[in-house]
Amino acid sequence: MPNIAAVLREEIVRLARKELRASVGPLRKRVAELTRSNAALKKKVPALEREVARLSKEAEARQIISIRAGAKETKGTRIGPRSIGAQRKRLKLTREDFGKLAGVSANTIYLWETGGVSPREKSRGVLVGLRKLRAREAMKLLEAAGSGEKPPKTRGKRRSGRRRKKR
Repeated sequence: MPNIAAVLREEIVRLARKELRASVGPLRKRVAELTRSNAALKKKVPALEREVARLSKEAEARQIISIRAGAKETKGTRIGPRSIGAQRKRLKLTREDFGKLAGVSANTIYLWETGGVSPREKSRGVLVGLRKLRAREAMKLLEAAGSGEKPPKTRGKRRSGRRRKKR
C-alpha cells in the first residue's frame, strides 16, 4: 500500500505543477511586458520635465504680454524717468521685481529711472499696461511667475585697502 500512496502523491504533485505552470506562464509574460513599459516611461520623464519647464517659461512670458498695452494706448503717452520711478514705488516693488514684470533687468529699470536710457516701444507698452495694475495684482503676478519672497543678501565684512602689520 505504501507504494500506491507514494505514486499517487507524485502524480498529484506533477499535475499541480503542470496546472501552476499553465496559470503562471501568462502572468510572467505580462510582468515582463510591464517591466519593459515601466523602463520606457522612466526614460520619458526627464524629457517631459524639460518640456514642462519650457512651457512654464512661455506661460510667464504670456502673462507679461497680457500686461502690455496696445499700440493705440501707447501712442502719445509720455513715459519719463520720474513717472517710471513713481510707478514702481506706487506698486511697492523693487527694481528687480519691477523688471520681472516689465521683462527687463533691474539695471535697465535703474537706467530708465535715472534717464540714462529711454524704454523701447515694446517696453513702453508694458509700462503703460503696468499703470493699470494695483500693488496686490502686481504681487500676484510675481508670485505666479515664481519669484516669491527672497531672503535679503548678506554682505561679509569689508576689508580696508591696507593690510595691518602682524605684531
